[in-house]
Amino acid sequence: MNLTDLLKNLELGKVYTDSNRPPFKVNEASDKIQVQGVGVYDYKTLSKKVVKMLKDLEKRANKEDFGSVGKSQLNTLTAMWIALKQYEEKQ
Repeated sequence: MNLTDLLKNLELGKVYTDSNRPPFKVNEASDKIQVQGVGVYDYKTLSKKVVKMLKDLEKRANKEDFGSVGKSQLNTLTAMWIALKQYEEKQ
């Protein structure tokens, strides 16, 4: 429903409440970030995912467990990092 439709359905002088006319939801524009070869994320989700991956890498490095991370995992992290960098440069 757009604003014009909403205004057409209102009567002048009538008081509207949540019980007889529930509030409508406004969808905020969400910026989608395309990560090359991985998928599409919103900024919040992607940044949380990158932080989680980096924390996991730090834990493995502290244990000197360098063999458990593969090239594909590092490539995924790199692609996500680059996508975040490019998004922030545009903002």
